[in-house]
Amino acid sequence: MRRRCSALLALPMTLALAACGGDDDGDAPLDAPTPDAPLAASTDWDRDVLDTRLAIDLVTRASTATITLAPADSTGASFEIGDLEIASVTDADGAPLPYVDRGDTLDVGVPRSDEPSTIVIAYTFLYRSGQMGADDVPALTLTWPYYCQNVFPCKAERNPADGTRFALELTGVPEDKVAVYPAEIAAEAPPYMLAWTIADYVETTLGTTTAGTTVKVWHTAAQTTAATNGTEHLVAAFDWLEQNLGPYLFGDTVGTVSASWGFGAYGGMEHHPFWHLASSALADDNVNVHEAVHGWFGNGVRLRCWEDFTLSEGTTEYLSARALEAVAGPEVAAAIWDGYADELQDLRDDDGGGVAWPASCGEVDILTIFNRSAAPYTKGAFFYRAVAERVGVEALDAALRAFYTAWAGKAAGMQDMLDTIEAETGWDPTACAEAWLRSEQVPDVLSCE
Repeated sequence: MRRRCSALLALPMTLALAACGGDDDGDAPLDAPTPDAPLAASTDWDRDVLDTRLAIDLVTRASTATITLAPADSTGASFEIGDLEIASVTDADGAPLPYVDRGDTLDVGVPRSDEPSTIVIAYTFLYRSGQMGADDVPALTLTWPYYCQNVFPCKAERNPADGTRFALELTGVPEDKVAVYPAEIAAEAPPYMLAWTIADYVETTLGTTTAGTTVKVWHTAAQTTAATNGTEHLVAAFDWLEQNLGPYLFGDTVGTVSASWGFGAYGGMEHHPFWHLASSALADDNVNVHEAVHGWFGNGVRLRCWEDFTLSEGTTEYLSARALEAVAGPEVAAAIWDGYADELQDLRDDDGGGVAWPASCGEVDILTIFNRSAAPYTKGAFFYRAVAERVGVEALDAALRAFYTAWAGKAAGMQDMLDTIEAETGWDPTACAEAWLRSEQVPDVLSCE
């Protein structure tokens, strides 16, 4: 485990010693200072991050994260830093702050304040292959579920409910390439949402929704046909989502970006407002719309716990089929549900595929859930379909809108969804959720009483 000291030459020797790694166990929190004691780094994973502004040089990899913290009685703030090399931590005026680099986490000492506090972390990141942060060949990032820590200081693994606003400035982009990334995300977003990708992109504007959102697609010249086919219904579907769920939070320009994830990769990633699709999935209209729906579920409403993963993916699977049914017709939706039915049979053949919604919070690694099977996706979609058959499609539409209205910009769990469905429809979906989401097996009967 790496141990390094912060630059504290002007501070008392006792503080300088406290700010080094020393022989601590790497996990025990440091004692908070008394009112008369000098400021020291301390552990606080609950300190809320309000704003993260990143300046990243793609050539030198030297970067800064200017982080605004919420007011707190605590004098600490903690971050996951993966394999980042921390150079310094200062306040907004450049004065050094005490910190402890514990190898993969960082504790910082922050003066108590009734106002937001700003810290500036200077660091260097490493390029990594294997979709675990930032890669230089191909030039892109993939940080879900918690690999943001390999790109900038964040808290995704320990606290998926944490949301922050973002700003990003990239330098060192080759002059002959196009970098696609949001310069600013003004609403609270999960840390894994921010991303960039760089390639020989052609930018195509697809249209504008009723609410004024411009929808685009970025693709290479060789991918024009695939991009055209896959985004045929994207503007209409995005418009349907805005009209039926509520306002989109993350800007007025959105779209699909083709990402070179390598041979065998398929699907997409909810890096809003410019979500990434594997180049092999670019022609798939359902994948395009699925990633768009994450602007409402998974991003617009964050997850309270990783165990609530089906609130993101099951809801999104259902809504992508629902939106395409509304804008492209029942035949398109029927083909999607036929595909979901094949996936459901795969789960049956896999002893049910396991539990889609574990009955815990913060006890199960999300990659354990994700790698087990497609249960959170497929069982989740069929749960919603069973609810729609029981209460009516329009009634479920209204419940989903009520849920988003209540929780947009915040973190929620699947139980909140069940409570909303009952409040809006008068029908308690608990038994249906137990059958579809909490059981190891796939229900023999697809409907719910």
